[in-house]
Amino acid sequence: MASMDSEPSTTSTVRVGFDTPQSLSPFNALALPDYQTARLSYDTLVRRDAGGVVPGLAASWTGDAAQLTFTIRDGATCSDGTEITPTVVADSLSAFAKNAGPSTVVDTFGGLNPAITADDAAGTVMITPEAPWADLLAALSVASTGIVCPAGLANLDGLNTGSVEGAESGPYVLSEVEPGVRYTYELRDDYDSWPEWETTLEGEIPKTIEYTVVKDPSASANQILSGQLDLGRIMPDSRSRFSDSQLVSNPFGNFYLVFNEREGAVFADEKNREAVAQVLDRDAFDQTTTDGTGELTDTFGSKATQCATAAPRPALTALDESAAAETLAGVKIRLLGAQVVGAAGAGNTYLEAALREAGADVTLENVDIGTWAGRVFGQPESYDLTVFPDLNFTGTLTSGISRFTGPDLLQNGGNISGAVSETANALAQQARTATTPEQKCAADAEAVAALVAEHHTVPLLVESFIYAKRDGFSVTMLGGSLDDHLFRITK
Repeated sequence: MASMDSEPSTTSTVRVGFDTPQSLSPFNALALPDYQTARLSYDTLVRRDAGGVVPGLAASWTGDAAQLTFTIRDGATCSDGTEITPTVVADSLSAFAKNAGPSTVVDTFGGLNPAITADDAAGTVMITPEAPWADLLAALSVASTGIVCPAGLANLDGLNTGSVEGAESGPYVLSEVEPGVRYTYELRDDYDSWPEWETTLEGEIPKTIEYTVVKDPSASANQILSGQLDLGRIMPDSRSRFSDSQLVSNPFGNFYLVFNEREGAVFADEKNREAVAQVLDRDAFDQTTTDGTGELTDTFGSKATQCATAAPRPALTALDESAAAETLAGVKIRLLGAQVVGAAGAGNTYLEAALREAGADVTLENVDIGTWAGRVFGQPESYDLTVFPDLNFTGTLTSGISRFTGPDLLQNGGNISGAVSETANALAQQARTATTPEQKCAADAEAVAALVAEHHTVPLLVESFIYAKRDGFSVTMLGGSLDDHLFRITK
C-alpha cells in the first residue's frame, strides 16, 4: 500500500476523476457522467436519503401512483435570478418528456405522454401519468429530471454543451470546460435550496468541483496516490494500494444479459438464448469482472433494491456446456460490449470465450460506454447480445423489467430487447397499478421469474462502485442513489 498525504493543505476545491460525459443536458443523460454533471447544475423535485425520498425543489407532495401533486418550495431561483415557479417546473418536465430518449421517459413516467400542469397561485405542479405508475415519485429523484430554467429551454443545443447562462436551477454552474478533458463547476453565491436531508453530512460543501476525465481506471488510482486527484473510481484490483479508510464502496451497476429478439435475429429463437445461459458461469464472470467483489443476484438489483428479495425467486438455468454446444455450433453472434463491464471490458471478453468454446462464431465489439449507449438505445438491431450494465437510478425492479416489456424501443417504447412475453407484460402492468408495496413486490418478483424462465435474460451480479480518496475528503451516496455523489471537504 502506497502512502498519501495525511494532512493535505486547506482547499475549497474537490478534484474528482470520472468518465467522459456525452451530454451536459439532463434531457440527454444516458451514461453515468451525464447524470453526475446534471446533478450539480439541475435540482430535482425530490432526492433520496437513507430513509427514502426527501424534499428537494418540492417542499411536499400528495397523491399516489395515479397522480402526484408537488408544492414547490418558496425562494428557489435560477442561476440568472429567475424565480422557480410551478410554471418553470412544469415547462421543464414537459420538455424532458418531449426531448429525452423514449426509454428514459418511460422509466420516469411509465409512458410517453404524462399530463403536467402548473398552478402558480396554489404553488403546485400536478403530474398525471398515462396510467398509474408506482415508481413515479422515486423516478423524480433521478438527475435526468432536473429542472432546466427558461434560458436553457430556449436553447436546447446550447444546453447540450453546457454553454447556456442562466439555465441552472441547482447549486453549481459550469464555469470552465475542456471537452473530454475537464469540467469545472463553481458553487453559486445565491444558492440556498439544499434538500432536506435526514442524514447529517460531515464536512464543508466544496466551492469548486473539478471533474477530470480519466480514461483508464488504473490511472485514476495513480493520480489519487500522487495527489493529482482527490477522489476517483478505482477497479477492484487496485484496492490493495489504499488503506480501508481511503476506500468507499457502494452497490452500483447491475449486470444482466440483453438479447436482440426481433424477428430474423439469431436470438429470436429461445433455444439459442437458453444455450447462452447454459455456458455462462456466473462465478467465473464475477471473478473476471469484479475480482470477486460483486454481489451475485438472480434479479435486477442488489438486496437493497425495492422488492429484490420478494418471492418467488427466479429459477436460473443450470450450466450445461454439452447441451449448449449442440445448439450454438456455427451460430454467428454479434456481441456488443461496454468497456465498463470489468477492466477494459473483461466481462465481455469472458463471455466471448465461453461462447467460442461452445462453437459459436462470435464477433466482439468492446467499446466505450458512450458508444455502447448510442448503439443500444439508437441502433438496437446492430448487435445480437450484450451484457447490460444497468444503472438502476430509481432503485426498483422496474428498471430491469422495463427493458423486456411493453412497446419495442423501435416503436418509442422502453423494451430494448424486442422481447415478447405475455406473462411478464401482464405482471408488469399489475406492478405499475399496485396500491400497496406488497402487491407491487409480488408482481415484480413474478415478472422477473417469468423473464428468466423464458430465457429473455440472465441476471448476473451487482458491482460495487469503489471510490478511493485522499485524506480530508469524503463522498456519500445516500439511499442507494447512483447519480447523487455528495462530496465534502473534511480537513
